[in-house]
Amino acid sequence: MKSKKTKKNMEIHGKDETLNPKSFSSLDEILGESLCLYKTTNTEEYSKFLSEMNMTDLQAHAYKIGLVPTQDRKVLTDRLVAEFIKWQSKTNSCVQAVAKTNLDDLPAKARKILREGA
Repeated sequence: MKSKKTKKNMEIHGKDETLNPKSFSSLDEILGESLCLYKTTNTEEYSKFLSEMNMTDLQAHAYKIGLVPTQDRKVLTDRLVAEFIKWQSKTNSCVQAVAKTNLDDLPAKARKILREGA
Protein backbone atom coordinates (compact mmCIF):
# COMPACT_ATOMS: atom_id res chain seq x y z
CA MET A 1 0.00 0.00 0.00
CA LYS A 2 1.30 3.43 -0.96
CA SER A 3 1.64 5.97 1.86
CA LYS A 4 0.30 9.50 1.46
CA LYS A 5 2.69 12.41 1.53
CA THR A 6 1.85 14.85 4.27
CA LYS A 7 2.06 18.58 3.90
CA LYS A 8 4.41 20.49 6.14
CA ASN A 9 2.30 22.30 8.73
CA MET A 10 2.99 25.86 9.74
CA GLU A 11 3.56 26.19 13.45
CA ILE A 12 1.94 29.15 15.15
CA HIS A 13 3.94 30.16 18.19
CA GLY A 14 3.47 33.91 18.47
CA LYS A 15 7.16 34.67 18.09
CA ASP A 16 8.05 37.50 15.73
CA GLU A 17 10.77 35.95 13.62
CA THR A 18 11.52 39.17 11.74
CA LEU A 19 13.31 40.67 14.75
CA ASN A 20 17.03 40.06 15.14
CA PRO A 21 17.60 39.28 18.84
CA LYS A 22 21.31 40.12 18.56
CA SER A 23 20.46 43.75 17.72
CA PHE A 24 19.03 44.39 21.19
CA SER A 25 21.31 45.49 23.99
CA SER A 26 18.91 45.53 26.94
CA LEU A 27 15.67 44.05 28.19
CA ASP A 28 13.95 47.43 27.91
CA GLU A 29 14.71 47.50 24.19
CA ILE A 30 13.28 44.02 23.74
CA LEU A 31 10.12 44.96 25.60
CA GLY A 32 10.07 48.40 23.99
CA GLU A 33 9.24 50.15 27.26
CA SER A 34 11.88 52.84 27.64
CA LEU A 35 12.89 53.16 24.04
CA CYS A 36 9.40 54.24 23.01
CA LEU A 37 9.76 57.27 25.31
CA TYR A 38 13.01 58.50 23.78
CA LYS A 39 12.88 57.02 20.24
CA THR A 40 16.69 56.60 20.23
CA THR A 41 19.70 55.69 22.36
CA ASN A 42 21.95 58.39 20.91
CA THR A 43 22.24 61.78 22.66
CA GLU A 44 22.79 63.77 19.45
CA GLU A 45 19.76 62.19 17.77
CA TYR A 46 17.65 62.91 20.84
CA SER A 47 18.77 66.56 20.92
CA LYS A 48 17.87 66.87 17.23
CA PHE A 49 14.51 65.21 17.93
CA LEU A 50 13.82 67.81 20.66
CA SER A 51 14.90 70.75 18.50
CA GLU A 52 12.41 69.75 15.79
CA MET A 53 9.46 69.72 18.25
CA ASN A 54 7.22 72.71 18.86
CA MET A 55 6.71 73.93 22.42
CA THR A 56 3.40 72.12 22.95
CA ASP A 57 4.84 68.80 21.80
CA LEU A 58 7.96 69.40 23.90
CA GLN A 59 5.84 69.96 27.02
CA ALA A 60 3.74 66.86 26.28
CA HIS A 61 6.94 64.82 25.84
CA ALA A 62 8.28 66.12 29.17
CA TYR A 63 5.04 65.16 30.88
CA LYS A 64 5.13 61.68 29.33
CA ILE A 65 8.67 61.15 30.66
CA GLY A 66 7.68 62.35 34.11
CA LEU A 67 9.02 65.90 34.22
CA VAL A 68 7.00 68.98 35.08
CA PRO A 69 6.91 71.06 31.88
CA THR A 70 8.14 74.66 32.08
CA GLN A 71 7.45 77.63 29.80
CA ASP A 72 11.14 78.26 29.04
CA ARG A 73 12.16 76.14 26.04
CA LYS A 74 15.91 76.17 26.83
CA VAL A 75 15.41 75.07 30.43
CA LEU A 76 12.96 72.37 29.41
CA THR A 77 15.24 71.05 26.66
CA ASP A 78 18.24 70.98 29.03
CA ARG A 79 16.22 69.07 31.64
CA LEU A 80 15.01 66.57 29.04
CA VAL A 81 18.55 65.97 27.77
CA ALA A 82 19.82 65.58 31.36
CA GLU A 83 17.04 63.06 32.06
CA PHE A 84 17.91 61.22 28.85
CA ILE A 85 21.57 61.00 29.85
CA LYS A 86 20.55 59.59 33.27
CA TRP A 87 18.36 56.99 31.55
CA GLN A 88 21.13 56.20 29.08
CA SER A 89 23.75 55.70 31.79
CA LYS A 90 21.37 53.48 33.75
CA THR A 91 20.63 51.25 30.76
CA ASN A 92 24.28 51.16 29.70
CA SER A 93 25.38 50.01 33.16
CA CYS A 94 22.84 47.18 32.98
CA VAL A 95 24.10 46.17 29.55
CA GLN A 96 27.71 46.21 30.75
CA ALA A 97 26.80 44.06 33.76
CA VAL A 98 25.09 41.53 31.50
CA ALA A 99 28.03 41.59 29.07
CA LYS A 100 30.45 40.76 31.92
CA THR A 101 28.46 37.67 32.87
CA ASN A 102 30.32 34.53 31.83
CA LEU A 103 27.86 32.02 30.42
CA ASP A 104 30.40 29.20 30.70
CA ASP A 105 29.97 29.26 34.48
CA LEU A 106 26.26 28.47 34.18
CA PRO A 107 24.91 24.92 34.32
CA ALA A 108 24.14 23.29 30.97
CA LYS A 109 20.38 23.42 31.60
CA ALA A 110 20.49 27.18 32.22
CA ARG A 111 22.57 27.78 29.06
CA LYS A 112 20.04 25.77 27.05
CA ILE A 113 17.17 27.91 28.38
CA LEU A 114 19.02 31.13 27.58
CA ARG A 115 19.81 29.96 24.02
CA GLU A 116 16.13 29.26 23.23
CA GLY A 117 15.40 32.87 22.29
CA ALA A 118 18.42 33.22 20.01
